[in-house]
Amino acid sequence: MVSHSQDDTARQRVAGRTPAEVIALLARTADPEQRLAVQQQLYPDLVNLATAENVLLYSRMNEKVFSRLRRIEVQDIRYPVPIYGTQPMREDIAELLRPRFGADLDSEDVFCAAGVSGALECLAFALKKTGAVATHDPVLIPAPFWQGFKWCFEQRPELTCVPVRLETKGLENFELTLEDIQRAYYSAPQAQRPKLLVLTNPHNPLGVNYDKGLLEKIYTWALTATDMHIISDEMYAHSQIETSRLPFVSAFALDAYRDIPAARERVHVVWGFAKDFGLSGFKAGVILTRSPEVKDVLAGKYGEPFSWFSPFNSLSNLVIGSLLETLDTDRSFALELMDDYRGVLTDAFHSARQALDDNHIPYVFHDGQNPAQFFWLDLRQYLDPQAPEIPYEQGPHFPRHGNGHHANGNGSAPKPGDLRLPVLFSEISSPEENLSRYIQEHAHVQLLPGQTLSAPTPGYFRLCYTAFDKDKIHDAINRIGLALKSRHAGDDR
Repeated sequence: MVSHSQDDTARQRVAGRTPAEVIALLARTADPEQRLAVQQQLYPDLVNLATAENVLLYSRMNEKVFSRLRRIEVQDIRYPVPIYGTQPMREDIAELLRPRFGADLDSEDVFCAAGVSGALECLAFALKKTGAVATHDPVLIPAPFWQGFKWCFEQRPELTCVPVRLETKGLENFELTLEDIQRAYYSAPQAQRPKLLVLTNPHNPLGVNYDKGLLEKIYTWALTATDMHIISDEMYAHSQIETSRLPFVSAFALDAYRDIPAARERVHVVWGFAKDFGLSGFKAGVILTRSPEVKDVLAGKYGEPFSWFSPFNSLSNLVIGSLLETLDTDRSFALELMDDYRGVLTDAFHSARQALDDNHIPYVFHDGQNPAQFFWLDLRQYLDPQAPEIPYEQGPHFPRHGNGHHANGNGSAPKPGDLRLPVLFSEISSPEENLSRYIQEHAHVQLLPGQTLSAPTPGYFRLCYTAFDKDKIHDAINRIGLALKSRHAGDDR
């Protein structure tokens, strides 16, 4: 028989932790998207449209791959050899990526790591080892950009991320130009100029594909007028909607790359299975490089391979190996799936866009562009410029909806004043923090504030429309619309 005190204790636990333990974890969690995931342990009814995840292909992969996995065998629990990907795995990945990244992609150009974040960090360390970059060197990254670049390049490699402000065509157009990059590059003293340029194509959070002409200009200048290396983050390469009129072009397909001999040693690409295939939990990323020096470092010529500390583990080898080896109508199922994905993604995009339009929620997008998996919401008109600084949230009481359960385990949310929660986004302005909290409390939806992504001005938010099925996304957007309409009318300010 369970005593009242034991029962009370059980009700107070959240995912194996007490609310106080969850709050302590929240306070020491650095990454904004991870903070939102921790917050959900207190308020599991919140719908997380902030984190970049993709569930659209799960049912097909479950039918064709996951439900048919062979049993785990002895070789599956041993260290993979080599640690940066077995030869069959790297050959299968090269075959998968050739249609997008170039017909001459070879398995010897492929190095596996624990996710694209792990791949980026390994690549940064490899570039330091070769002398291409040094501690505290600036890394140019057009803003807004994925906040994880900061810890991929700064936390352990000890480089310094420098946002490239998009000023030539106006801050609000979010349109990159060569002039923007040149301005950021030449503004540094000659002895301290950047040695690394990072481009994300398709872009995160904007989702757009960069025009081939623009990329040719940027790469030609960077590879002839500077000594910078370029990392092209192409992890959303297959996330293309059918109505996009601007095709994706890989760095490896550019004339500037192919026609400049030295370019083959200064251009590197990263990709992974997290976004296009929706396998974010598998942490399976790859580095693609033709640089002999970088290959030597990644392969462990001067010590252990850097991917030893962030490996593509043996169980990922099992599951993703099965995905790549599955045949569908005598063709690779993975290739078939990427063909079908375009239609599935297009349907999800148009459903979410219709919901945004119906609710008069503004966003940055033009017909003919590609959105990848995001909408970049422009909610500046809903900011409260007089919003006070919020050092702590005093136990917010999120309204219930559906049949979810709240943190105290007895079917009701923690009462106001019961909990003192650290501010979720200490790096953003009070008006943006205030609006983010308002949307959580009144729409029960988490969005990613734009200033966590180095947006130049407050009021932009990233919404991931692939994080749930389209009906759930549609419902969540409707609730955002109602909340914003209420706020615009002056309620609950």
